[in-house]
Amino acid sequence: MVFEYIVNHAPESITKRLEALKLHRERPDFHPEESTYEHIRIVTTRCIRANNPHLVMCGVLHDIMKKDTAKINPPEHKMAGYPTSPGHDSASASLIRNDLEIQTFIKKFQADVDIVEWLVSQHMRIAQIGQMRQGKQDAFRAMPHFRLLEAFHVADNMLVSDDEAFTQMMNILKPE
Repeated sequence: MVFEYIVNHAPESITKRLEALKLHRERPDFHPEESTYEHIRIVTTRCIRANNPHLVMCGVLHDIMKKDTAKINPPEHKMAGYPTSPGHDSASASLIRNDLEIQTFIKKFQADVDIVEWLVSQHMRIAQIGQMRQGKQDAFRAMPHFRLLEAFHVADNMLVSDDEAFTQMMNILKPE
């Protein structure tokens, strides 16, 4: 399976947003790729390589609402002029929760809607785990799909190579 195949089978609510994301540039310190669309393509391709349908669907959908939630960083911000998309994670999860065509799309690719929605909703939170109190960290790590989220977090990191991301993901997903 390849990214283009998935996109060709996606509902219009997804393909229209993906098309708009081809022109959406993000902060280059976190996203050296040319657009959010390209970021989604890279992350999804990494997830395809890991052969996990929940991760694949999370790859397609995790940043789908970035343009819809975008604001420009103010002049006093270190990344002034670049867009930021606060709440894109919860907006993307809400889109999944409220769009039956997207839910059907997720199921068509053998993924569980609830798992994908949770991964999408939490994909930014995991980046803050080091700043959480230990009790919150422990509770978060105890969640049923935390290992999937950890693996996705690696796939979503554009500062590591594809091969390094794959190795790290497979180590995380190894049965205990």
